[in-house]
Amino acid sequence: MWSMRDRARTKEIEGANREAMDRFARRIVDWRMTAPAVLFLESAKPLSFLGNQALIFFQPIVQSIFNFKTYEEVTDILEDRENLEYLLRKIEALEAEYVKEEKEERRRRREARRARKRPKEGADE
Repeated sequence: MWSMRDRARTKEIEGANREAMDRFARRIVDWRMTAPAVLFLESAKPLSFLGNQALIFFQPIVQSIFNFKTYEEVTDILEDRENLEYLLRKIEALEAEYVKEEKEERRRRREARRARKRPKEGADE
């Protein structure tokens, strides 16, 4: 019976965590910090559970000094390595989307510059 409650709680946490990880991934890409974030997350992945346990251990101290409403979300995210893998994939997907949009914007600007440089039809040369 406890496993059924645990599974229900896990699904609930996963949904909330996905939203938090999506917001975090979007911020990383917006700040143009993709490479350092991916490097950090890849190197920290093996230690994620230890990080989770350290955060849980220091939670009373940190919560008494600072009021972080996302502190528990972070501990839940770090508890499972799959969450870090999801975060990495999300960051990489958002970065790819950003790069694609950036290339398209450059192409549009380049075409606009070329169109301005072309002589107008019917103009004397």
